[in-house]
Order: sequence, then C-alpha cells, then structure tokens
Amino acid sequence: MAEAAQAKTRVVNLFEVPESIQATAGVAEIGMVTLTSDEELTCYKKAKGDSAKLATELAKTALVEADGKKLSPGDGTVDTFWKDLDPKLRQLVLTAYADLHAAPEEDQESFLKSRKQKVG
Repeated sequence: MAEAAQAKTRVVNLFEVPESIQATAGVAEIGMVTLTSDEELTCYKKAKGDSAKLATELAKTALVEADGKKLSPGDGTVDTFWKDLDPKLRQLVLTAYADLHAAPEEDQESFLKSRKQKVG
C-alpha cells in the first residue's frame, strides 16, 4: 500500500531530448525518477555482478515515461523502449541517471573532507 501511495506522489524529472536526436530517437521528452533503495537492490540482483548491465538496469528502472507515455520494467515497456532507443539518447539517459543520483561536487568534497578518525 505504501508503494502505491509513493508511486502517485513521486517526482518525475522531465528532460527534453535535443532536437538533433529527436528525429532518430522518435521521442521528444523523457521522464525519470530517483530510485528507492529497494529498486536499486533489484537492479544489483538483475546485473549479477556485471557493471555495464548494472548501469543499464539502474537507468532503465529510473526511466518512467517517454512523451507522456508510462514505461515500466514490470510490464516490459521500458525494456522494449530501451532496445529500440537511439544510442545517443541511451547515453543521455545514463548521464541523466547519474546526475539525478549524485550529490553535487562541492557536497562530495565537503563530505570527504569531514572525515575524522577515532580508535575503539
């Protein structure tokens, strides 16, 4: 029940496909969400240790719509969409996934510089 409520309130990040890619990709806008830890775990299990497959599974799971049409790993629509997708747009989706899930560089630096050590 909580997952159903989350699905209705989940923020979808919309990305406009560059015009130079729209014609070959056949899509003008994609929508992506940030993944839950359970979704990430499912992707890790699907990838079975293959890092290239992991990146693809994470990006596909985050990809929830194209031109307003819903995509889902559950019904196979995202897999079909991904297989037919222009390679340049696949790369942009992978980049968007990384951007959505990474802390800004200044936050990363601040976090790493905050390290302290203690014994025991």
